[in-house]
Amino acid sequence: MSEATWDVQDGAIVEQPREIRRHPLLARIYRHHDALISENLSGRTLEIAFGQHMHPAADVGLEGWPSNAQCVSNPAVAGDARSLPFEDAAFGTVVGRRFLHHVPPEDRPRILSEAARVLEPGGRIVLLEGTPGLYRRLTKGVAFRLGLLEEDTDIYGHLSEADVYELVAREFDVVAKRTLGSPLMVASIAESDLSKHLHEAYRRTQFVKWWTFVVGEKPA
Repeated sequence: MSEATWDVQDGAIVEQPREIRRHPLLARIYRHHDALISENLSGRTLEIAFGQHMHPAADVGLEGWPSNAQCVSNPAVAGDARSLPFEDAAFGTVVGRRFLHHVPPEDRPRILSEAARVLEPGGRIVLLEGTPGLYRRLTKGVAFRLGLLEEDTDIYGHLSEADVYELVAREFDVVAKRTLGSPLMVASIAESDLSKHLHEAYRRTQFVKWWTFVVGEKPA
């Protein structure tokens, strides 16, 4: 894929994401997300669209950008989440972190259907998806205009909290849902090591819509 960092394949955006470790606060926030996800895992776990960093508890990963699938230590394959190359009922959990907004809206239900297919009865889907409220939209808009953020690849727009819930509820029984986000997210683009010291304050100020975390269980 030459030196590009993103592309569109069959309508879906695939990308080589930024190196999160350059942003100490954001790296800590993502580790907190991973810990929250870990609390809801059971059995063999598949992660779809993992970027360059697979969830540490995932057993298998699927990624649309081929080089991403080659740079992780856990087993991973390049493929399309709309047609998963796995057998029925092969997993106890499917994880998806911050990727659905890269998929055309009309294709998102198919991803949830495929996740349901590869999950065993009683298995879980665990999704974390960006669902911007007004604060996130305003601050990111300013950051792009000032050149503080790289090229905006969110060509399909983000989902709403209701969108994520409804997608999951089509195939699963929703067993958990919460909103995550703090006004201190604006500091997460900083590359200074000092920014990581804001993490505890970030955890105490969770009243901004930035992400939605949803857990769904496949009916037995």
